[in-house]
Amino acid sequence: MKTIFAKTEQYKTTDKNTITEIKLNYSDSTYTYSEKYLMKPGDDVGYNRESKGEFKLDKDAVIFYSEMPDNRYFRDLNLTDEEILKIKFSYIYPIDEKLNHNQIKIYFDNIAEIEGYKAFSIINNQFKSLKIFERKKLEEPKLIETKNDNFFLFHYLIIEKPTNNQLIITGERGESFYFDLNKIPYSVFHFFTRVYGTYLDFTGLKFVKNGKGLKLIKSKTENRYRFNQALNSDFVKIE
Repeated sequence: MKTIFAKTEQYKTTDKNTITEIKLNYSDSTYTYSEKYLMKPGDDVGYNRESKGEFKLDKDAVIFYSEMPDNRYFRDLNLTDEEILKIKFSYIYPIDEKLNHNQIKIYFDNIAEIEGYKAFSIINNQFKSLKIFERKKLEEPKLIETKNDNFFLFHYLIIEKPTNNQLIITGERGESFYFDLNKIPYSVFHFFTRVYGTYLDFTGLKFVKNGKGLKLIKSKTENRYRFNQALNSDFVKIE
């Protein structure tokens, strides 16, 4: 009887400031990414970043499709177990407002720089721009109370709802926020961008793959992670 072993490939960045690895598992077409900063004398804090999801092969390219971050990445809002069970997310909170069926309204936390945000869907491995109908800062922050905590609404975007329910929002600082609207049962909600402090969205990122390693393909459509030295370095295959 022949035993079939799951094939995996592991790659390590050539960046000297981090320990960064990508692992591709061909048995289920999933990937994991880990990035750990190597602290130097005088550094106050370090960091660890992660990403996980699925990948597809397109000729000599590897295309990543991230999962939304799970709730362990955001615990700043003190929600009860019952609240999380109802709303599903610790970092997305529904807001009771009416909206057109073909639109999505997202409120953002106070650290978000919504002036530079762009909205996309991804269809056939390609980014497609979505219309932003309104981009507005509230005249006065609005208080939202939960059972044991509260937060404020500061500013929002009203966005064209993607037909395939796959929404990506990018920012001028290289941010990337992925929303699988199939898993979000409301069209108006508040989003805590802090959840992506240690988790990275790679949805739609492409790497050229050869026998020696991986290299990020720079996009003309969007400039996510252009400041990430580890991600923009060559990844060498670990034999």
